[in-house]
Amino acid sequence: MMTSKFGIAVVAAASFVAAAPAYAALGSAPTYPVTASSTSAGAASPGGAAVARFAANASANAATPAYTVSQTTLPSGTVVNEYVTAGNTVFALSWQGPTMPPLKTLLATYFPTYVQALTDAHNTQGGGYGAAVVRQTGLVVETGGHMGSFVGRAYLPQALPQGLSADDIK
Repeated sequence: MMTSKFGIAVVAAASFVAAAPAYAALGSAPTYPVTASSTSAGAASPGGAAVARFAANASANAATPAYTVSQTTLPSGTVVNEYVTAGNTVFALSWQGPTMPPLKTLLATYFPTYVQALTDAHNTQGGGYGAAVVRQTGLVVETGGHMGSFVGRAYLPQALPQGLSADDIK
């Protein structure tokens, strides 16, 4: 039986991220918890990742930011930004670095939807190389890059705070 490179990549990615610590992610609480001692750049968080939290104000009231950005540097050197509402719900993610982040952990309950959309696209459009893009009403995931330099973002379009566009997720 012949196995496609795409199928091998999906299985490898899923097995690679299965070992990653799981807290919660897109659509729920931040994956990498930020504590009082880890609010400055470079502080260590559980799992050895460095975490920084930045307030971003998408509203006119500077006292109450519409969201914050929690920036985590994974042990691999990949930087993950989690965009978190004032209600402590992750509505978007972005990443950049030498390795892919643990998408199964970061996408959490949306991971099966992501994998199915990639599989469907592969089956209808044939094989190929390049960026993996999923654009659905309730989920957008864009990944790209090459070995040693990966970038991407994922967000829930319906959960973007007022005044924030998808272009702001970097």
